[in-house]
Amino acid sequence: MKKAFSLLLFVVTFFFVSCDFSGESNYTPGIFFLQSPIKNSKDTIRVGIAGEQDLLLLDTIQVGDTVRFVMRMEAYANRLTALSLKHTPANAAKIILPPVENLDSTFNSNSDYDKGDFYLDPLYSSLFMVFSYVALEPGNDARLEMTVVSDAKFDGGGYGSNYAILKLKTPIKP
Repeated sequence: MKKAFSLLLFVVTFFFVSCDFSGESNYTPGIFFLQSPIKNSKDTIRVGIAGEQDLLLLDTIQVGDTVRFVMRMEAYANRLTALSLKHTPANAAKIILPPVENLDSTFNSNSDYDKGDFYLDPLYSSLFMVFSYVALEPGNDARLEMTVVSDAKFDGGGYGSNYAILKLKTPIKP
């Protein structure tokens, strides 16, 4: 009986110590590939590790290729507030987004789709985004960068952030 009571006391103590009674949950958001990128509607294309820190490498594509991305942004217990989708250099590629009416049903009027700035209202904890990346000019320095921001609040004393960035190098051959 004494062992059972001690175990119960430990479990109850652990429960209360691990609870956040302020009502806040803070998690660093994430950006995930739901499937491998698809080149020209038929071939999957590999994403690997590049030589630079925090940079992924898409297998080489050619001018004229269209790569379809199916992405998921996740804020877990928090809410997503913004998404940024940028590519550099500007003349190397273009991004094709879903129809504007589909975007308007998810993002608020402060969004600027042409600049790659998307703001959410109402706020969602999870978001799926499908877009295409069309290679226009050859080069080894083409990049695609996605940033997602959540409403998480970190005190600065620990680990974590209210944003996540996915950087993808996309070499383009002639």
